Amino acid sequence: MTLRIIGGTLRGRRLLAPPGLETRPLPDRIKQSLFDWLGQECTGWSVADVCAGSGSFGCETLSRGARLVHLVESSRHAISILQANIRSLGSPEALRLHARPFQNVLPGLHGLDLVFLDPPFPWFAEQPDLISELMALSAATLGAGGRMVIRGERGCELPHLPARLREGERRFYGRSWIAQFSLAPQRAGLMPPLPG
Repeated sequence: MTLRIIGGTLRGRRLLAPPGLETRPLPDRIKQSLFDWLGQECTGWSVADVCAGSGSFGCETLSRGARLVHLVESSRHAISILQANIRSLGSPEALRLHARPFQNVLPGLHGLDLVFLDPPFPWFAEQPDLISELMALSAATLGAGGRMVIRGERGCELPHLPARLREGERRFYGRSWIAQFSLAPQRAGLMPPLPG
């Protein structure tokens, strides 16, 4: 299967998709709708594409002006495709592949403007704790005003959310949905009473 970048400076460039059913590349129509939602430009953003698969989403943000894009993927069958896609774009310094589990990568990322999560659909029903961990670690990477987007399967709900995350909106596309989250403002702590 061949994918393409649909906007920005790399528009029309083709990307490979991992073979088989272990990954579900983001279809162009969903990607277009998602960028209509997020805004067409990503100028200056720091982005993470987690469970990146082909890296299509991360490459799209790079094309649209992202300053730094982290591609996080631990599945061996996807990593070689990711490497080929990075090479096909000229191995830009702004595109960084982390071929390790997200648990080992996300704690080292901070101040991100956008995190896109596309975990395997079976995780929602079979490993909800893994989804919770993924969302909690991702939330901790966000900078002020940062957003997190997760793709899931229709009929599968999210587990308990980290306390600081607030769901803004959810949109449905065929058998999948995409939900957008932001960080709730932190409440200022109360001053301790004065002695005496």
